[in-house]
Amino acid sequence: MALFDGIREMFSEAPEWKGHRFEKYIEERFSEKYFTLVERTHSYKTNERRYVESSLNPDFIWRYNPTKEEFAVEAKYRSHLNQEGMLHWSNPQQMERYKQFVGKRNIPFFIVVGLGGLDDDPNQMFVIPFAEAKYPALYPSVFRPFERNPKSNFFWKDGVLK
Repeated sequence: MALFDGIREMFSEAPEWKGHRFEKYIEERFSEKYFTLVERTHSYKTNERRYVESSLNPDFIWRYNPTKEEFAVEAKYRSHLNQEGMLHWSNPQQMERYKQFVGKRNIPFFIVVGLGGLDDDPNQMFVIPFAEAKYPALYPSVFRPFERNPKSNFFWKDGVLK
């Protein structure tokens, strides 16, 4: 069964598998030397059996080891912009949950978006501070300033993920 799941994960076009592959891609870009994975949302498979409430939180909580600062990351892969040329990254209910999360946890929160290419090898990547992602769909003028090289590792400096 595990072999079948692995093959399905590699080739499935289902949104939950694309999301899972992109999350793995993001996780690999956080060096274990500098970052500790504090929390991670549960997989689709785990939640299928019994839903874990913390899965409503952002995908990752990381700690930058040198300063012990923690921050949240929500990973979103999109193959393309929508028909209006906007990046649709969320929905109003998610936005409200994220606002509540930020209010409760009081840690920096970033939306990491992979755009184009493949979910495990995107053409472009953006690290958007949640405070800048004020709507579920964003114009390029909002997210383009936060572009980064999708192949490079993440780094943390002065409370900003890059």
